[in-house]
Amino acid sequence: MMDYARHEENRMKQQTNRNRRWVLASRPHGAPQMDNFRLEEDDVATPGEGQVLLRTVFLSLDPYMRGRMSDEPS
Repeated sequence: MMDYARHEENRMKQQTNRNRRWVLASRPHGAPQMDNFRLEEDDVATPGEGQVLLRTVFLSLDPYMRGRMSDEPS
């Protein structure tokens, strides 16, 4: 069992983690459309000693976020 644990640990260290995130590409005028956003992807560094890497599974966006997309103070 210990050999398997070491194997998994080494495999995880060698694995490149990818991060995907949606970013605001342009400020919407009216209702937000898909072209107001873009999907970006990049590498995530392997956590060092005493660090952890977390994965977001669920995310909540509140209606007030629409006001934050505008160029005007909200």
